[in-house]
Amino acid sequence: MKVLIYSQDGFGLGHLRRNLNITRQIKKRCPTASILIIADSPVAPFFKLPPECDFIKIPTIVKVDTGIWRPDRLPINYRELMAMRSEIIQDVALSFRPDIFLVDHMPHGALGELARPLETLKRQSPKTRIVLGLRDILGAPDVICKQWRNEGAYDATDIYYDGICIYGCTDVFNLTSEYEFPAPMVAKTRYCGYVCRENAAPEVNGGALSNLFAEKKDYFVLVTGGGSSDASYFMDKFIDAAHLLLPGVSFNALIAVGPFMHDEQFQLLHRKTRGLPLVITRHGQDSIRFLRRADLVISMAGYNTISEIMRFRKKAIIIPRPGPSAEQTMRTHIMSKRGLFSTIHPRDLTAESLAELIQRTLQNGNSMKETMIPDLSGASTAASFMLSAL
Repeated sequence: MKVLIYSQDGFGLGHLRRNLNITRQIKKRCPTASILIIADSPVAPFFKLPPECDFIKIPTIVKVDTGIWRPDRLPINYRELMAMRSEIIQDVALSFRPDIFLVDHMPHGALGELARPLETLKRQSPKTRIVLGLRDILGAPDVICKQWRNEGAYDATDIYYDGICIYGCTDVFNLTSEYEFPAPMVAKTRYCGYVCRENAAPEVNGGALSNLFAEKKDYFVLVTGGGSSDASYFMDKFIDAAHLLLPGVSFNALIAVGPFMHDEQFQLLHRKTRGLPLVITRHGQDSIRFLRRADLVISMAGYNTISEIMRFRKKAIIIPRPGPSAEQTMRTHIMSKRGLFSTIHPRDLTAESLAELIQRTLQNGNSMKETMIPDLSGASTAASFMLSAL
């Protein structure tokens, strides 16, 4: 069996990590499956893949605003670049002839680059099952509905797709209703639950932490920003908060900076940590082993980080990305109302407010409400849903 996955990420890691979690579950159910991922993230080739899986790297584009993209590295007109990407995707799809084509997040791809490949694949490989995967929240409903109508995403989904997987739960956010899915689209939609690392390796001893910190403290705090292209603003405030808390509150902290933070920002943060029990690292790709050991996680509201926080029942302080999309603000509002973590809006973020919330959460904070944690078997359910289509 062959599976092709379109994972458009630009300067991010979220879509890629989610698709890799689903890839692992497909391989668990069908060990002989060959899986090929079309990705444009610059760091995609460095992710560890299961056996008989590989990447096709296409030229990177970066999202500037809703529906607006620009080339990241190649100094050519964006129309030329999009035509090039579309042609590569079509050639790969027709050569690979997948049994399943999983398209992540955008029904017709960035700026419609999948329109021609989907039409051609549907015509020349009619046995291929084409599935759309959507995270729990896409953005502000009025913005997304307008964008989908203007760009023809509703039509593309109706014409080309055999099924739709929503990586969320209807009682958390009713995606089909909020984004005005017509009845034919609703009929082929499956809510799968949240996608996370379902089969993480057994927890190891504290060797990793003891190697990082000279002295053991009462608490371990993980500060993470995913790809970290725009995480420096809250990491900087965390370092200022640590100055206010130490030595009164005994903790070590790891600031996990992703691969996309500018070197100048990284060096500035590194200088500010001197003399504090804080370690800053470009660990980036996978901080799961540190998240599992953390007494507190401080992060933005990216889909994967929130899913892993729920998966391992971690106390957390969430600072949502203010834009350009409303996705993180909406997710933070919904999840914090369910009692799953504490939150500070970026406009209210100060060293003092963060320090106060850290101290309160570490010393007195309650664990998340178990009854409000949504279904976290999204990767398994999505894999089973796609395989059942065959």
